[in-house]
Order: sequence, then C-alpha cells, then structure tokens
Amino acid sequence: MVEGYGERTTVSDEDRREFLKVLGVSGSIAAGGLGLEELGSTASLGAAEELAPVGQAIRSDLSGAIDADLVAEQQAALTTSSEEMVATVERGLPSEAPREAFAAVADAGWPVYEHLRDVGFYASADEQLPAFDADTLGAAMETFVASDQLVSMVEEFGLGNYQGVDLLATVIGNAEQLQNYHWVATEEVPGGVSAPSDAFPTAPQAAAGGALLWLEDIDEYLYQNELILTEEIHADAAWHGETMAAGLHLMSEAARVIGEGAGALSDAELASLLTVSFAVQATAQGLITQDVYWVTEEMRAPRAAGDN
Repeated sequence: MVEGYGERTTVSDEDRREFLKVLGVSGSIAAGGLGLEELGSTASLGAAEELAPVGQAIRSDLSGAIDADLVAEQQAALTTSSEEMVATVERGLPSEAPREAFAAVADAGWPVYEHLRDVGFYASADEQLPAFDADTLGAAMETFVASDQLVSMVEEFGLGNYQGVDLLATVIGNAEQLQNYHWVATEEVPGGVSAPSDAFPTAPQAAAGGALLWLEDIDEYLYQNELILTEEIHADAAWHGETMAAGLHLMSEAARVIGEGAGALSDAELASLLTVSFAVQATAQGLITQDVYWVTEEMRAPRAAGDN
C-alpha cells in the first residue's frame, strides 16, 4: 500500500518553480512550501482586465439557460464519490472483481455534462475563451490564485495546502503539450475536418466528456491489469482521477454561478475559473496515459517466479 497518499507530491520541482514564477512569487517565499491560500496573498489581479470581457460574454450567452439546482445537486454527489474513489488506494488494487469507484465519479458528472452540452455551454466557451497558450494560462492562474473565492472552491473539494498547488502547477508544467495537442480552437481546425459534434466535440466539451470517459474505464483497467500494476501506479490513477473530478467540480461551480445569475464572481474570476477547469481536465487526460496506461518494463510490478 502507498503510505500517505495525501502527503505525496506529483509535481516536479521544475514545474513547481515555473508555476511560482508565473505568479511572480520569489524564491525565498516559495521555499516556505506555501499552499494556495498563502500564495494568494502574494499574487495580484493584474490580469483581470484582459479576462473580464471573456467572462462577460459567456455570462451573456448563457443567461437564464443553466439549471443551477441540478448542477449543485450533482456537485455534492461528485465530491462524495471522489472521496470514496481516493479511499480505494488504502485498500490496494482490486483482485477479486472490478470496483465501481472511478465510475461512480463519472455517474455523478454525466448529468451536468449533458445539461451543459444541451444549453450551449461548451459552444460558448469554445467561442469566447482565448487559445490556451502560456500567456492565457498564466493570466488565468494569476487571477485564480489571487481570488479567495476561487481558491476556496479547490479547498472545499478536498485539495487544500500543497495538493491545490500541485493541481494548478501541473497545468503550467504541461502548458506546451496542452496548447499543441489537447486544445485546438474550432476556428483553428484545418478545412475538411468534420465540424464539431458529439463525435468531434469542441475542445471544452472534449475536456469534460473525455475526463468522464476515462473515469468510466479505470476500474476495469485496474482489475484486468492487477498483476503488472504497482500500488504507486494505483495511486497515480487515483490522483489523476481526483484531478479530473476537481476540474469537473470547478467547471460546475462556474456553471452554477452563471445559472444563479447573482454575480457571485466577477467576470474576470468567471473566465479564470472556466479556463482553469478545462485546462485541469485536459491535462489530466494526457498524464493518465503515461503514468497509468503506458506501463513500461521499468514501471511494472515484479514478475512472479517462473514468469518469462
């Protein structure tokens, strides 16, 4: 069993330094191992001006369209199922039969995904959000960490202290891959490629729907490959599943705020929240393949005596 799942870090020192650099945090402050809440006091809302028009446009597109009660109800189920999913690490890999812990997270997420698809949420995000390059992600992260309300959304989901930092630093550490391979705006798709649909979704819809499809698959994968997997790989699966769930949670928070129409977040905070939520989901999909599904000879569990 992997000891101290909640204390393990999943981010390299280099990625963490790059994240702190984006926030403008000095090395002396960073050396203190601060969590998101503490880092917020060092960040600024300087990027808010460029994000505000994006949030305003999305809010306008979706005014009166989102069922905030439905979203809130499923958020509660998502949080509970995510906690239960992470708890499977303490029980070890499944050996008797596949579990349904990861799939339960997907079950909680599908109703929100489908509702948001039907009201044009993903289409609006695809149209209004800027391309996910280093500057866009940096501006979104700066605004996110400087907002007490946004940071509290991560902490309330159970990713407090440095786990919240890991969640966001992973996105910055994989910004180039995200930009080049996981996030292509519809307007940049080459001519002749099928228009967006359920078969060829927009980037925001692919981020959310793809995360749910991965979550549906992981239980069976862990069971079928138990002999070659290690508890470390199991813990990686739980972490990437948890980050996908966190991304879904943050996306749902943005949708709920729009649905309630009460202005709980500024337009800049809304744009930041949406950007981070989609980026977290898309990044996790790229990482789970290399950390969990592409098991090399060096990664796999030791062979039993007599195995070739």
